[in-house]
Amino acid sequence: MTHKPKIIALSASLRNARWGKGIGDLIEMIKTIKNKDELMDFAGQEAKVHLDQFVEAGRKDDIPFDDLYKNLRKLAGKKGLCNSEVGMVVALWAAYQVGCDIDYVPLSSYFGASRDVDLEGLREKALSADAILLCTPVYFGDRSSLASDFIEFVRADQSLCEHLAGKPVAGVAVGAKRNGGQETTLIYQLLEMTGIGMLGVGNDSDTTSQYGGTILAGDIGTAIGDSYGLATTIGVGRRLAHIALSLHRASDFSLRGKLKVMFWILQDEDGYALERVRALVERSGGSIDANILDLVVGGEVGRCIACDICPTHVGPDVEYRCIVKKKTDKFVEAHEKMLDYDVIVPVALSKKDRKGILNVYQRFIERTRYLRRGDYLFSDVCVMPLVIEEIGASEYLDVRMLTSLIRQHTVMSRPAVAYLHKGEILNWDEVCDSWDTMLENAKRLTLGRLSQTYNKHDAYNPVGYILSAAKDKEISVAERREVLSNDREIRRMEHAAERVTLK
Repeated sequence: MTHKPKIIALSASLRNARWGKGIGDLIEMIKTIKNKDELMDFAGQEAKVHLDQFVEAGRKDDIPFDDLYKNLRKLAGKKGLCNSEVGMVVALWAAYQVGCDIDYVPLSSYFGASRDVDLEGLREKALSADAILLCTPVYFGDRSSLASDFIEFVRADQSLCEHLAGKPVAGVAVGAKRNGGQETTLIYQLLEMTGIGMLGVGNDSDTTSQYGGTILAGDIGTAIGDSYGLATTIGVGRRLAHIALSLHRASDFSLRGKLKVMFWILQDEDGYALERVRALVERSGGSIDANILDLVVGGEVGRCIACDICPTHVGPDVEYRCIVKKKTDKFVEAHEKMLDYDVIVPVALSKKDRKGILNVYQRFIERTRYLRRGDYLFSDVCVMPLVIEEIGASEYLDVRMLTSLIRQHTVMSRPAVAYLHKGEILNWDEVCDSWDTMLENAKRLTLGRLSQTYNKHDAYNPVGYILSAAKDKEISVAERREVLSNDREIRRMEHAAERVTLK
């Protein structure tokens, strides 16, 4: 690797405290911070500076906010951090610690309160990015208008879309309440950014791998008080940097043999979705090793019974470790076929008329719980949902698949939605294009994944699961980590030796 991949953080708050020379000063300061305690001290001090600036700009005199805002914009932009910037700073620090270069762009410098300025400068910044971190306050469960304008700006520029395609993206959302719309904001961003071809990631396992950073901050300067929210945001920085470095590393290697692709057929009628899967496999011309798990025929998928201890025991990945062991259960059979794949394609046929539909989707997703809690079996694997959707079915399975499977520590590619009307698929060529693009991205992800050692941040942290956490202590977290990490590292090394060549 000749250079470090660069993560560009975008703050989508009109209250940002930094612009101009203050941005460069901030980035250099982040790079000097040695540990988390120093990070929190710095962020806390800067949050207080920003609050003091608000007071001096007119809050103490109770002047109208539009006048107060004008006073703030007269400052030099060299000091302070707004709530969104606090989240951004801790994420960038984490990314820098992992090994990425970092930069910051306040979107309010380009999409102003009244008019847009110097969008070519923003374009140049975006074209320098190897990964994007989008940090936004929450408005009605969605992103800010600044974030929306940036996404529209990218969508309208073909060269930007082409540059960002295949690069990772993650988000941080700041809301006034703990359940203030942060997760819906992050999900909408992920859907749109994967829609333009980016690869969606969440945060890492320290906070159980959710959709991104979720910060509680109801008033100016209060984000620093949300220790859990800041932990999710540090996890975002680590996770985004990990994938950016993995993709960057891939350029040094080439892949021998075929990509290993696993299809899960989770909803179908008379084998229609199965036929479409076979068409994609045939299109690949022997370049993939495909395993099609047709889970809607020949048995059943039992329900997850939400065990207090999950998985049932310490053991390597090859061992089935779910308490549901009925012989006719399709998941028991499927487990041994789900190891060591490069791509997962969950597949569903969605129709308005439900009479002939065979559906195990939700049961199957629930049953993957033990795989997630067993230190994320599918870590860093590329996932592309494939939904054949009759127009008007309104089942939203592509959205549900993305939000469920990103929590498995995967990397989400743009869902492929084939629109069905009067028995004909209207956009099969587009689906095939998405398929081809995904395979190229998956190849890079696979090379990066196989060429690195076991990542300690793949280890599941049972946040909120008190009984499971107690059981973990009984059997020793260290013991479980050693069993799993050794098993996975041995398999990774074997696969790397067989499949990866240094250029």
